[in-house]
Amino acid sequence: MLEVNNKQVNDKLVITVVGKDRPGIVANVSGILARFHINILKLRASTIFSDLFLITLIADLSTSLIKKDVFLNILKNGCEEVGLAIAVESCKSYMCDKKIIVFDLDGTLIEQEVIDELAKAAGVGEEVKKITKLAMEGKLKYIDALKERVKLLKGLSVKVLDEINSSIVINPNVMELISKLKELGFMIGIVTGGFDFVANYIGKLIGADYVFCNKLIIKDGFLTGEVEGEITSPEAKLYAIKKIANKFNVGLEACVAVGDGANDLFMIENVGLGIGYKPKLIVRERAHGVINTDDIRVLLALMGCIGFKKEIVERLRKLGF
Repeated sequence: MLEVNNKQVNDKLVITVVGKDRPGIVANVSGILARFHINILKLRASTIFSDLFLITLIADLSTSLIKKDVFLNILKNGCEEVGLAIAVESCKSYMCDKKIIVFDLDGTLIEQEVIDELAKAAGVGEEVKKITKLAMEGKLKYIDALKERVKLLKGLSVKVLDEINSSIVINPNVMELISKLKELGFMIGIVTGGFDFVANYIGKLIGADYVFCNKLIIKDGFLTGEVEGEITSPEAKLYAIKKIANKFNVGLEACVAVGDGANDLFMIENVGLGIGYKPKLIVRERAHGVINTDDIRVLLALMGCIGFKKEIVERLRKLGF
């Protein structure tokens, strides 16, 4: 077996691309690599789920004409333009068996932003939307945005909480995705800065093993405008993942995190595989992977749960990894 040095390790990446099956996908992806003199050491492609097309390849950037971060953003943009989801991992990360996956809630597992639904019911929809937008774009500290928004909900009846739960729409194929992940032995977590009444409800509905969230304070049947809980910062989301990982004696490299906003970025950047689901720009630029389709089933392929992982890992071992 060959031995590789640090530069060779950093020069090689595993790229996974998946999207609706149609002619030209391989040409689209390989064309971007060829344009910048990036070699493909191995490529496998196949149809999955009868309607999706999957490509997994090992790329060698040692002869690239541009820096790695510039190339990755060009590749992400190119994939987004033609409706493809993408994940890019170091060879070491790809070879690590993932055991734990955590999801943000609002906008990721469910269609709604629950704070916006609460705000509508309280008659403060526009004010809260403005604060939410600033927070999701990373222009306002998460804890400050959380407190400001919840303060505006003071006096809202708890009856509204049940009404909101009954109106929640789970994103397409989420139930199928979670069922498959559990079948594969994954521990499933929800890590959200959202609220217990909906996080616990969705957690039970999908069969999540862990739920980390915040709690709205209630007195005499009405919201007090206060909130308590442990998910009060982006760093707290990563700490929640570490708690789960520690229980199973695995490191963060064995974890996958999926989210959409700036408050998810810290966990997305610091786990083995971090995926932006219909993400804000700041997340799209820095996440390991991006999904911009309604079909969250593609996550299975990006994680290597479906496809050619065994073959790709064997090739990486032959390369000295």
